[in-house]
Amino acid sequence: MMYDRCTMERTNIYLGERELAGLRAVSRSTGRPVAALVREAVDAWLDQHGVTEIPEDEWSRRFGDLLGRRGRLAVAEQWDPDAVDADVLRAVAEVRSSRAARRR
Repeated sequence: MMYDRCTMERTNIYLGERELAGLRAVSRSTGRPVAALVREAVDAWLDQHGVTEIPEDEWSRRFGDLLGRRGRLAVAEQWDPDAVDADVLRAVAEVRSSRAARRR
């Protein structure tokens, strides 16, 4: 992966002696900076866990598709908009109540 200096942010991580010594040894043997090795390891971990970046225009497209499906379903099922709003408000209140109970 190619990194653009303008898009990277500095962060601090805490490593044990063994981890840091290992990274420094690999850095010396490969001539690559420790930071590059850490980024490579993080990228591999993200890939292994299926974490991918979704561009903003893709989110917009997906949300538009979702709203379109919801609209077609509402028409097909002849949902009353006021009843849908009431159901949503009831669900939101239930989730908030459940979260508050867990905090107690």
